[in-house]
Amino acid sequence: MSALSVEFEDLFDGRPDDLESRARDLGRTAEAIASAALALRNLVQQQHSLSTDAAGTASSEAAAGLQRAQDRYQGTSTALVTYAVELGDIQREARAAIEEGDAHLSQIPLQEAEIHDLENALTLAVAKGESTSTIEDRLGEARSALSAAMGAAEDARQTLTSARRRLWDAADRAGDQISTAIEEGADSFGDNWNQFWEGVGEVFAIVADWAEGVLAAIVFELAEMVSALVSAAVVAVMILVGVVALGFVYLTLGGAGLLLLIALVSASLMTMAIRELMAPPVVQRTDRFEVSDDLEARDYRDLFGELAAQDGAGGEDYTEIRVVAVRDASGEIVAWRVQLPSTQQWSPSNTDGPLNDLRTDVMLSMFPELQTQYEQAAWQAMTDAGVFDSDAPIMFTGWSLGGMMAGEMATDSRVSDRVESVVTAGSAIDKHYSDMPPDVRVTQFNNGIDPVHTLEFFGLGIDDYLRLDQDWQTYRPLSWPMHDATMYGDAAERYLPEPRPGDDIFFAGEGDSGSEEVYVAEYTRGS
Repeated sequence: MSALSVEFEDLFDGRPDDLESRARDLGRTAEAIASAALALRNLVQQQHSLSTDAAGTASSEAAAGLQRAQDRYQGTSTALVTYAVELGDIQREARAAIEEGDAHLSQIPLQEAEIHDLENALTLAVAKGESTSTIEDRLGEARSALSAAMGAAEDARQTLTSARRRLWDAADRAGDQISTAIEEGADSFGDNWNQFWEGVGEVFAIVADWAEGVLAAIVFELAEMVSALVSAAVVAVMILVGVVALGFVYLTLGGAGLLLLIALVSASLMTMAIRELMAPPVVQRTDRFEVSDDLEARDYRDLFGELAAQDGAGGEDYTEIRVVAVRDASGEIVAWRVQLPSTQQWSPSNTDGPLNDLRTDVMLSMFPELQTQYEQAAWQAMTDAGVFDSDAPIMFTGWSLGGMMAGEMATDSRVSDRVESVVTAGSAIDKHYSDMPPDVRVTQFNNGIDPVHTLEFFGLGIDDYLRLDQDWQTYRPLSWPMHDATMYGDAAERYLPEPRPGDDIFFAGEGDSGSEEVYVAEYTRGS
């Protein structure tokens, strides 16, 4: 890290993109609250009889409270969005200034050394009575270059100092706007909701407690049930399509044609399995680096963002596996996080591209006992990263195929006494329930309309399907797009904005309280 980066590291605290996204969520909440307030006002206006006066008064008070909450949410959202935009601009300018300043600072020692050499050469030339004009010209140019570099470095420092003042001013403005929006300290819908019910009476307060607690739980469970039913419907549709396809083949080609098709599919699967065992994966490149504090993963949404970045980095060319060493404030490794990418290559004839391809999908689903080249590469990356030179606990994580591989590796005897967490999304891992070591926290996010997590095929037993285990938690959003890392990251943020108890050790603390060191290994197929 350069001197300028250290001196002005406070400019890069905070993540403007996340801040803006969450601030806009506040704005959407404000819109929802405004709609509720309008509905309550309409209710008041439609009341005409004396028997509804009490309810009308209550609704009117609630509408007023909701309107105050809406104003606070909207005011806070506007302030934070404005601040996030300014923060993003300031950080971009600061990064450019640091890059330019570092470039000039790196030249100063070289130019000073050149001047020192030229001054010595000039002294020697004078002593010998030789011509000094060429040396003097070079010395003048070197001094001018040094002066220019020092001036440019100082300009960069002034730019960064100005950026810091702008950051402080932006923060002050946002703080003032939020203070104005909050007014007397009741800064949320919950505050106004509770204040309203306190004035209505004890009976209404009981109803309020029920609405705030029980109703929310019921709605959540209903949503989960609906998502599970949708998943079951997706499975039923896939089975129906398969039966219809086989029936069409039988009607078109007859029994012999159906047997021929089965033989061809079996031969293809056997060919894939043989190719998988012909050669080991090939290491193309490795790297090891420490992640800057603002880029470290703090929660599950960040985790799925990193997995999406791995998918994009490797693409159809190679497989990028990351093994992250999580360190505490003293620099000791306290946990390992193994991050596995999803399917990126869909050609069944791939023999020299990435390991995370269609063949691995098929092998892992149909023949889970066969160790694929992808799995071999993951174990090799863990070994080279130093996982087995440590006793720290391990988390396996991935989405889609990466999650399937995470579930497969977590049940391996090599890590049975160290694996503590598995985090997946859109992945068929239920088959591993009965083989998973005890007390391992499994956290999976499965979109109800996503068919991928239902493709268990062989290995799923009744004990795996009908599991009753608090360590194994499944969250079932209903979202679009149906199979997407970013969508699953957003769902994870809604369900679990903070890591589950025990999983926090797999995320580095902010600032000096922790750090992440990443080992990156890039692989291609050996056959």
